[in-house]
This record gives sequence, C-alpha cells and structure tokens, in this order.
Amino acid sequence: MKIKKIGLLTLITALLIGCGSSNSSDNTNYSSVEKFMDWYIPIHMKENETVGLSIALIDNQKIVWQKGFGYADKANNIEATPKTRYRAGSITKLFTGMATMKLVEEGQMDIDTPLKTYLPKFSIKSRFDSTDAITPRNIMTHHSGLPADWEDRMFAENPLPYNQLVDVIKDSYVAYEPNKIFSYSNLGVSLLGSAIEETSGELYADYVTRVLIHPMGMHDSDLEMELTGEMASKAYTQNEEVREYPLGSVPAGALNTTVTDLSQLAIMVNNQGNINGKQVITSDSLKKMFIIQNRDVKLDLDMKIVKIGLSWFIKTDILPDNEAVYQHDGDTIAHGASFMVAPDSKLGVVVLTNSSNANAEEIATTLLQKAWETKTGKKLLLDTANEKVSSDFSIEGTYISSILGGKINIIKDSNETYSIEASGESIPLIKTDDGTYISVYLEGLELYTQHIDGEDIIVENKQTVIVAVKVVQHPIPDAWQNRLGKYTIINQDEPKSSQYPDIFLFIEDGFLLLKSVLGEEESTDILRVINDDEAINEGLGRGKRETVSFKDGVLNFSGLKFKYSQ
Repeated sequence: MKIKKIGLLTLITALLIGCGSSNSSDNTNYSSVEKFMDWYIPIHMKENETVGLSIALIDNQKIVWQKGFGYADKANNIEATPKTRYRAGSITKLFTGMATMKLVEEGQMDIDTPLKTYLPKFSIKSRFDSTDAITPRNIMTHHSGLPADWEDRMFAENPLPYNQLVDVIKDSYVAYEPNKIFSYSNLGVSLLGSAIEETSGELYADYVTRVLIHPMGMHDSDLEMELTGEMASKAYTQNEEVREYPLGSVPAGALNTTVTDLSQLAIMVNNQGNINGKQVITSDSLKKMFIIQNRDVKLDLDMKIVKIGLSWFIKTDILPDNEAVYQHDGDTIAHGASFMVAPDSKLGVVVLTNSSNANAEEIATTLLQKAWETKTGKKLLLDTANEKVSSDFSIEGTYISSILGGKINIIKDSNETYSIEASGESIPLIKTDDGTYISVYLEGLELYTQHIDGEDIIVENKQTVIVAVKVVQHPIPDAWQNRLGKYTIINQDEPKSSQYPDIFLFIEDGFLLLKSVLGEEESTDILRVINDDEAINEGLGRGKRETVSFKDGVLNFSGLKFKYSQ
C-alpha cells in the first residue's frame, strides 16, 4: 500500500489559503491570487511531471485571469496558452447531460422513460428484473447498473464508434440492478449519446454543437474522435511524448476545447443558462441538474461517497458552509481536465493539461479556494470532522478490494489485533473501543464494517470510501477447473499504453481468481461462477459484478477476447 506523504508545497499552500484579502467588491482585485498561482503551479507541475497546462478563473460574467504554463509542444518549444486546445475527456458528459435536458425542454424526451424508448435497438441481458428501469436519469447519475466500459477499441487507431455499441452489447449483462450503487459508466453515457442522436434526428456532435457549443461562443471547440489543429497540444506521460489515440465513445469523452472556450460554460451557469443574450438552457433545467439524485441509495453511504446531480458532481467540502460546487473532471490517455463552478459565489475555474501525471482537480480546487477568500474577504475554514461510526461485524474474513489490489485476507491475531494480508504484505490493525480498526503504521487509516443492502463492506472513515467487500466461497464446477492457465488477448487494437497483459485463471484458498500483471501493477479478481460458461467478478463499484464468459473456447470480458496459451 502506498502512503501519500504531505510535502512542503502542500503545507505552504494550506497556510497561504488561510490568508485572504479583504476585498469583496464587485470588481475584486485578483492580483494576489495570480501571484500565488504563478508561484504554485510551476512547483506543482515539476512535482507531477506536467509538461503543459492552461488555466482560467471566472468571476460572474468575465474571465478575470487566464494563462498557459509550460509547453503545448515541448520538442518545438511551443508554449501553452489559453488558446491551446486539449482533450477535456469526461467533461464531455456535462454537454451530453445538457443536450438531454434540451430534448426534455423541446418535449422530445422524458428522462424517466426507459432508454429503449429513445434507442429502440437497445438490448442487454439482466439477472435482475426488466431492463426497462434503465433510464436517461440513472444513466446521467451513473446508477443505471450498466457495465463501466466496452474496452474493445475504446482508444485505438480505428476506434469503435459510439453508435455501434448498441449492436455489440446485446449478449452482455448489466452489472447491477438500477439504483443499487454509484458505478461510473462510460458505456451508459455513450448509449445516451446514441439516444440523443436517434431522438433529435441529427448526429450527436451536430446536435450538441448546434444547441450548446456554438450558442455559448465556444468556437475553438469540437466533438471529434481525435484532437487536431494548429493549436492542438501534444500529450505526455512522465515527460515523454505519447500518442493521444482517437476515442470512439464521443458522448462520454471526446470534447476538444480551450480554457477560454470552456470558461463560457461557467459564465452561462453563473447567469442561469443565459450567455451573450441567449438562453442556452433554461434556468429550470439547470436547477434540476443541480438537485442531488442519490439521497436514497444505501450503498452510496448517505452520499458520503459521492453526491451527484444530473451529470454534475456536487461537492460541499471545497468551500465553507457547505456551499455547493458543481464539478466534473476528465482524463484521456494523457490529457487531464477539471471544471468547477460555484454559482452562489459566481466563481468558476477551468484547468486543462497535456500530461497524465498532472492533478488538474487539485490545482482547480486551490485556485477556487484562493479566489473565494479574495472575493469574500473571509478565511477558508472547513469542517473536516468525521462522524464516528461503530462496526456492524467483526472484520476478519476474505474480501475483494480494488484499493488493495484484489483478494485480501483479514485474520485475527488476538482479542484486539488483526492483520490485513494483501499482495504479500501484512498490515497490522488494532480494534478501538468504539469498534473501529486503526493501523499504527499507516497514520490516519480508520476502518469500520457495515452491513448495507445485503453487502458486508469495509469503509475507510476519513476518506469515506468502500475499501473492500466480503466474499464467501462458492463451488467451482469442473468446466471452470478445466480452464485454469494463462490466456493471451487476441483482439488487441488498443495503443501500447492501454494494452491488456496476459491474464491467469487459477484457484487459491478455494476461490477462482483472474489475475493480470502490467509492469509492477498486479490486479486480481475473485470470480463467482454463475454456470458452466459465465461468472461475475466480485466486488462493488466501477468495473465490478461484470460478466466473464466462455464461448467457443474464448474468454470474453468487456468486449476483449482471450485465448488459452498454456
């Protein structure tokens, strides 16, 4: 387990964040914020191996500061500017959500009507009830139960177009019943894009460009599979240039834009849907998009894991007094992005980068907090106290954990001590009087167990994330035992950075496991057999409870195909 160290930059940032200006007029002077960011960003970029970055700050109806740092093209010494074009990744989902609401405004769509009403070819298998409960609403909130991705040719030289996904998923299964748990799904949003296309009678990109992008004055933006043009940035990983391959899932992540252009979205939100005298989207539609949708989803832990509206993530821990920040991040092969808007303060921030190591969200949060202090003249005082929660059951057992690399065992050493056995390492735990479990080696780690909606889970209290899900042994039929061994992918069209390694099917401690090793990263899934040809990978959240199947001797998962090799 990697321990995140608090560096000097983080400590100094925390101190300076608390030193705001007293200027709170309508014409706020942000010069102190600019100076701070001019100091902060280059240090952050160096620490995170970021080659190029562009940033913008919006106050009400104006961009009050925008700047480029580093290089858009390092080899040719082309500097990043506010006009540099980047891939904004999943920020595209905000436009897909707004396009859906535009169709609602036009009377062409009802977000609580089954998806297949608007996408008649939509069909996917389910081990639950009818798939009629999959709707535009729960797709926008990532509670549809649809699989996370269709991995085959997602990023590739010749990617699979989003409007062909409806044809290739027919033999796949949903992962969850709708509204069971937040489970981020690019596949779901891509299908919603196809529904927009069918309903509007226009290509998805044409419709979104006509009703949203052009009316907002975003003339340096497009929805193309690949980033092109004179102002297009290169892409980098660990300071080395890499190829940004085309993306087929256009509605989920293909927006190409600049910080100047994307700032128009914040300006429009700050003015309740109006920009440049045009009502791009009604204030009522925006209000509906900003309503928290997952209050009653038990496995979202009373919204401690995530608060989500219609396509927008809602953060109430960035600014004081639970002021809402509406936000979305985006990542592609190497580009990263973060967009934040706080309509009560009428502040907005855009960060776009060309490096996979960059943390755009951290930079955006820092700028937003500094700007809020300067505009309001108040100190940023956040309530970081965690509610104490007692455990429902004793922690020992076998679990699946995405955070800890797969299968883990927690054993009881004595009355009050336990050990997490994961990836060849042992992490001691001590049970406290209030029923939580803490580690003396990993400072701040505080775990508790909960039985929620039929699931036994371990939660990390400080970060409020589901760390692990308890699993039990199930019979492994001969058909699966006869398939143990190494498998090699046979439909590998992805770029090298996204290629799947060989995978291994084996049995350990009575569990059927599927392991992949990529460099120093190892991931192990526990499979629960459904029948002789199908199993699901245990766990909760994105990419879990999805189906692994065998057909004609080929192992299939998320569109990828693997052949037995030894």
